[in-house]
Amino acid sequence: MLCGFLALVVIPTFVIACCPPKQWEGVEYTALGSTGADGKSHYTEIEQKVSVDTDRRMVYVAQSMVIDGANVMQTVLQNYNTATQYITRNGNCEKMGVTSVEPGCVPQNATAVLKSYMGAGNSKIMTTVYKYETGMSTSYITMADDGCIPMAYEATGQNSDGGGYQMTVEFFGITPGIADTSVFNEPAQCGANVPSFAGIGVGRR
Repeated sequence: MLCGFLALVVIPTFVIACCPPKQWEGVEYTALGSTGADGKSHYTEIEQKVSVDTDRRMVYVAQSMVIDGANVMQTVLQNYNTATQYITRNGNCEKMGVTSVEPGCVPQNATAVLKSYMGAGNSKIMTTVYKYETGMSTSYITMADDGCIPMAYEATGQNSDGGGYQMTVEFFGITPGIADTSVFNEPAQCGANVPSFAGIGVGRR
């Protein structure tokens, strides 16, 4: 049984050689397998609609998750100006510190390891695969050469508690701009009286 709120947001940090639009939206599908320090295995699937505005320094995510067989639907609003995120589920809200890295163009020791393409014929999209390491994690991200649009992301590594993880992310329907900027408004149920929690967060990018 799930207890408390989960802040599980996966939006890769991009290499300095390639910067996506400052505002973009799209759908992500994530598969995450992990092993805790106790040796127990866990599996999570996430389908989420993401809105990113690097000028506002805010991210909004509407998530549908299956965590070890349990269904969870929630929204996450991340405000990097205040290092605060609001997680709403079933009409309730919890406030906690941001648990993931702010998306955008951040310098990384990245290497272009493969030039390839996705699709065929007139639908062919030329891509570049970058590899970079952060801490105990190794990541590969595939970016469209035209417009620096994220296509796919893979990462493996260890957690600070000694556990490990393997993650795959696929991106769909990425478009520039934000269709409805009201998604960045603080949810009504997350007023001043909402308590703050340390939370349970995973933010591997």
